[in-house]
Amino acid sequence: MIERTTLLEIQDAMPLFEESNLPPCTFNLKVMPGDCIIIECRDTVTSSAFADLCSGMIPLETGAVYFNNLDWGKLKEPRLSALRGRIGRITQKGSWIDMYPMSINILLPLLHHTKLDLKDITSEAMELCYDFDLPGIPIDSPRHLSSIDLARAACVRAFLGQPDLLLFEYPLENYAAELSVPFMTMLNNAQNRGAGIICFTRQLSIWSNYRQNVTQWMNLQERGLTVSGSYNVDV
Repeated sequence: MIERTTLLEIQDAMPLFEESNLPPCTFNLKVMPGDCIIIECRDTVTSSAFADLCSGMIPLETGAVYFNNLDWGKLKEPRLSALRGRIGRITQKGSWIDMYPMSINILLPLLHHTKLDLKDITSEAMELCYDFDLPGIPIDSPRHLSSIDLARAACVRAFLGQPDLLLFEYPLENYAAELSVPFMTMLNNAQNRGAGIICFTRQLSIWSNYRQNVTQWMNLQERGLTVSGSYNVDV
């Protein structure tokens, strides 16, 4: 049974306007273990900024953001980085370091924040690569991989290590046909083990086959973050 303690809580958080791309308003959100929240957001800059807010990367004028009951604003290194290591994220730009091979790009974020054995991490990464139709852990540099293989590798990196929180920026909108089945399977597995999930989208129809697992539908726009209720997504 999933323990229902708050995983992420944004509590009357007002980001510093000069240092964020978020609307000038207060934000409130609570994510429990096993939640899957779909946020419709047409502005990709705003969605990235909100994911940064969840990760404790946006300075606040008022309010607080708590992750695993710890206030991001009161944490210092190395605890700060260690806690971010419990977040799996897919960003719009990929965030790949071209001077490193993809194997390092995939494994390094978790290796930086864990005491797990390298052999165990590599084995898990290999299994995830197979799940996402990669022949193994890619060894080429990011610039030598196709866009679809980069998308697959991003999924592997995000799910690796069974993170507590998953932040996904438009994960399926360019490759729904290729990725939706393995992605939704991994998403369901993450929910079942108690991970909290936030996915940003501009195409609600992508989520039509997963809507029974969605715990909340929301909108992020110039008015801030609002609850949308339950969608009847048109296929």
